[in-house]
Amino acid sequence: MIVQLDEIEQALQAPVMDAVIALSERVQTLENNPEGRIYTAYRAIDQTLSLGYSENIDAIGEQLRERDFVLLASRRGTRREQRLLLLTLKEIGIASSYSENCFSASPNTVSHLRHLGWPLGNLKQNANSTKTRKRFNPGR
Repeated sequence: MIVQLDEIEQALQAPVMDAVIALSERVQTLENNPEGRIYTAYRAIDQTLSLGYSENIDAIGEQLRERDFVLLASRRGTRREQRLLLLTLKEIGIASSYSENCFSASPNTVSHLRHLGWPLGNLKQNANSTKTRKRFNPGR
């Protein structure tokens, strides 16, 4: 029994240390870049989300407005966090649209972003859904 506990403890040391290192890197990055923010912007005309990182959210807000995007939400974050999000979305099968950080605002994409803790503001999960009615056809 003691041998098994030693093996279990040994096996858990590497993942725990990886988590500690990742957390300390995140804290150090936030301390070095206190203005760094991750954000979500939305363009209604084609229902596109832009997911990004900026060290100057005011400047990026102006650039987004020039492309008809509205900044929905932002929070302190890191460039690494944004890259990991983009990688995760790709791995779960959500393809970007016309650039690596732009995605369709489908209910599926919005749902995944909510689960991943990405700032979405008041973007509704059913932003892209349409209401349909079932028709009653007594002839069938």
